[in-house]
Amino acid sequence: MPTNSSPTANLPCEQCGYLNEPERVYCHSCGAKLDRSLLPKGDEKKQETPESARKRISKMTNPQAGWFWREVKTLFKVALYAALVAAIILIAQAPVGLPDGKKEATLRLVSSDIMEALEAPTPRALSFTEDEVNQYLKQMLKAKEGAITGVEFKRAFVNLRPGAIRMNSENSLWGYPVFSGVDYGLEVKDGKFTATVVGGNFGRLAVDPQLMRHAAVAFNGLWTSLQRERKQMDKMQSVKVEKERIDLVTKGASAAR
Repeated sequence: MPTNSSPTANLPCEQCGYLNEPERVYCHSCGAKLDRSLLPKGDEKKQETPESARKRISKMTNPQAGWFWREVKTLFKVALYAALVAAIILIAQAPVGLPDGKKEATLRLVSSDIMEALEAPTPRALSFTEDEVNQYLKQMLKAKEGAITGVEFKRAFVNLRPGAIRMNSENSLWGYPVFSGVDYGLEVKDGKFTATVVGGNFGRLAVDPQLMRHAAVAFNGLWTSLQRERKQMDKMQSVKVEKERIDLVTKGASAAR
C-alpha cells in the first residue's frame, strides 16, 4: 500500500490508501477525489475567501495600486509631526516683550499715587508706563515655591498694547524657565471694572481666546495676590490701555461712596 512520509499527511485516499495533505482535494497518488468528511473536525485549514485572495494577489502583482492614498497619509503624518515639533519649539521660547529683570527700578511709587488719586474728592487722571507697572509687580509679588514639586513662581510682568493687557507669569520648571500669559481686554462697564480674556500664549505659541478662557484659571492665584489692586480698579471711572502705557481716571472719592 503506497504511503508518503509527510508528518502532516492525515487525509487517506479510499481508493489507494495514500495519506494526503489535509488541504488536498484529489489524491496525490492515484488522482481520485478525496472524501474530506474524513478529516477530524478542526483540522481543515480555514479557506481564504475569493475576495481576500483577489486583494492579496493584487497587492503582490500591482504594488502601485493605492499609491495616492498612501502618499496622502504619509503627507498628513509628516505635517502633524512637524506641527507638534514647531509647537514645542515655540512653547520653549521666551515671549516677545520680556522685560529685563536687572533693569534699574523707577523712583515712582505706583501704590502711593493710586491711593492719593482715589482719596481725592474729584476725578483724577493717572498714567503709568509698562516699566512702572512691572517694577510695581516685582515689588509686590516675590518668587516662591509652587504647589507642584519642581515648579517655582519667579515673577509676573505685563505687556501693554492698544486695547489689551497681557498678564505674564514666569515659572521655573526644575530650573528651566517656562512662560505663559493671558490677554485681557479692560473696561469699566456700568460702573464695574471688568477684565475679559481675549487671547493668550505659552512661550511664543499664541492660544485661541476660546481655549484660553479655560486655561486662564491657572492665573487665579496671581489675581488673588493682586486682590487689593483689583478692588482699586472698581473705583475707576475709565481704564484705557495704550502701547506701553495705561491711563486711568478715578471716580472721585465723593462719587465712589
